[in-house]
Amino acid sequence: MSAPGEPSFRQSVDLMFNRAASLMDLSPGLVEKIRVCNATYTVRFGVRLRGDIHTFTGYRSVHSEHMEPAKGGIRYAPNVNQDEVEALAALMTYKCALVEAPFGGSKGGLCIDPRHYEDHELEQITRRFAFELIKRDMINPAQNVPAPDMGTGEREMSIIADQYARMNTTDINGKACVTGKPPHAGGIQGRVEATGRGVQYALQEFFRHPEDVAAAKLSGTLDGKRVIVQGLGNVGYHAAQFLSTENGCIVTHVIERDGVVSNRKGLHINTLRDWIAEHGGVKGFPGGDYHEDGLKGLEEDCDILIPAAIEGVINMHNAHSIKAPLII
Repeated sequence: MSAPGEPSFRQSVDLMFNRAASLMDLSPGLVEKIRVCNATYTVRFGVRLRGDIHTFTGYRSVHSEHMEPAKGGIRYAPNVNQDEVEALAALMTYKCALVEAPFGGSKGGLCIDPRHYEDHELEQITRRFAFELIKRDMINPAQNVPAPDMGTGEREMSIIADQYARMNTTDINGKACVTGKPPHAGGIQGRVEATGRGVQYALQEFFRHPEDVAAAKLSGTLDGKRVIVQGLGNVGYHAAQFLSTENGCIVTHVIERDGVVSNRKGLHINTLRDWIAEHGGVKGFPGGDYHEDGLKGLEEDCDILIPAAIEGVINMHNAHSIKAPLII
């Protein structure tokens, strides 16, 4: 939910699109066609858990099918909504187009906090969600291919692929219905860390251009640069780990749901990740100082800020307080 006066996520994406489109020689009708979301499917389904029926709401949005299959992840989060999913689908279209990847844009989400369910319960829920999408061709190797996102990973993708195989026994391309599967189930090595590695590669490329580094009021190389990471999930963890161990960066702050932990000399990322996995947050981590107001950590002095979790953490109310000269 956006703060009062703050544009919604979808409105923010459209504002950025409109700004870019104004610099291009496109007819108003074509601009409107590119901007709008083609379709969004909302599904509500029941799953019997713990002796009762629980109803879940999920979405699959297709922003553009100018190239198929449409591509985009599925996220599990308690605040997933249609506006968010459509915004993410639009961003998938634009990202694929910018790097000339031959895919349309799509995105999915399920309103659920996966931390509140056992593994076998999440499998039941995922299979049921996949069933609803597959039977409407919202998951299909030739039309719409999901991937992991926030709250999902290799496990969920392998479950979806297995569900698709059960419902389409003669499709020889069935394993291609999702990406991000574990290697033993048809996935590829390196997929788990790929997005975090991409953050590292983008920063390495940025620091290869002295004029860009100077424009950001920085100097030198990545070595010794102070980094703040918001969200130590899949993307944030791998980005922080690679930058600290391979490029000499100093990760001074990590922001999580329950607050921020900091250490000016640098946090040990693997140790911190293990602590979060065991304790559910950064509070009490012996390798740094804890503060309850995590979002204030975004405003601390640093060289590089990496928002690696949910969108909207930098907004109209705190943007003026962000000190980081470089945000990725």
